[in-house]
Amino acid sequence: MWTVLITGGSGFIGSHIARSLVKAGYNVVIYDVVVNDNLIRDIRNDVVIVQGDVTDNVLLVETIKKYKVNAIMHYAALLSAAAERNPYQGFKVNFEGTWNVFNTAKELGIEAIIFASSAAVYGSNISEFVREDTYTIPETLYGISKQYGEMLGLWFYRRYNIGFAAFRYGSVIGPGRRDGGFSAYSTLIIQKAAQGEDYVVNVPEDACLPIIYIKDVANLAIVALENISRLKSRIYNVSGLTPSPTAREIADVVNKYVRNVRIEFRPDPLAVEVVKSWPKNMDCSRLERELNWKPKYSDLNLLVEDFINEVRANPEMFHV
Repeated sequence: MWTVLITGGSGFIGSHIARSLVKAGYNVVIYDVVVNDNLIRDIRNDVVIVQGDVTDNVLLVETIKKYKVNAIMHYAALLSAAAERNPYQGFKVNFEGTWNVFNTAKELGIEAIIFASSAAVYGSNISEFVREDTYTIPETLYGISKQYGEMLGLWFYRRYNIGFAAFRYGSVIGPGRRDGGFSAYSTLIIQKAAQGEDYVVNVPEDACLPIIYIKDVANLAIVALENISRLKSRIYNVSGLTPSPTAREIADVVNKYVRNVRIEFRPDPLAVEVVKSWPKNMDCSRLERELNWKPKYSDLNLLVEDFINEVRANPEMFHV
């Protein structure tokens, strides 16, 4: 069975993917600059943990060699809000770190790379329903870095035949996601209510962006890895619900399951502008055609109910 290294592997998305890989029988190496013990507490004894930065190329090379890594899932990144506040650090992690991952993969014979891209690559001058061939004009440093990662991955695939897939996620929501990205409201509306806490939403009630549940993200990562050689397009939109729900619609479903909390809308100007720059809906038919994959959690009620149940069943692991 392959050994898979996950950069950012103890973070929100990385930890859920690590958990799914362990269950599927893979050997897993978590490579993260700050190890979040809470999110990996149930699999800590089943994975290798290396505390390291993707900008530290020496340690990255040593780790891949030592644990005989076959594939990399690159999920380490400085998110949108943090990268806008500290653009130089955003450049170091999201550009330099991504180069290190791809170039090291080439040097050491890595067979496959799964790259976490984002709907942020599209920018605001787009239709409300985007396809992968929609013109991309990202307007944040985070979005620019994700387009860079896609192009770099395609170049390494064409030139060195490294298996590659990039997923343009909408807002990935699920237990354990913290504030830190402008799309975090879509998770925290549910997360805070499940914890019995009130929540102030920093976008308007009609704010809308594509969302995908973390369990679907983890499942897709494994499906893509196991079919990496037969992929055709390499870059894919990933969304779970069509049409995408508004912030108000998410809040209304949450209130069906949790009635004793208050969800208040108090828009923040910067968050509003960034969220407005993202597409509202994404065409994911390419993914279905090439991988025969569909999200399991394509119903908002099913998603919210499962999310709340997970938080309540694992309060220490997922509390934010």
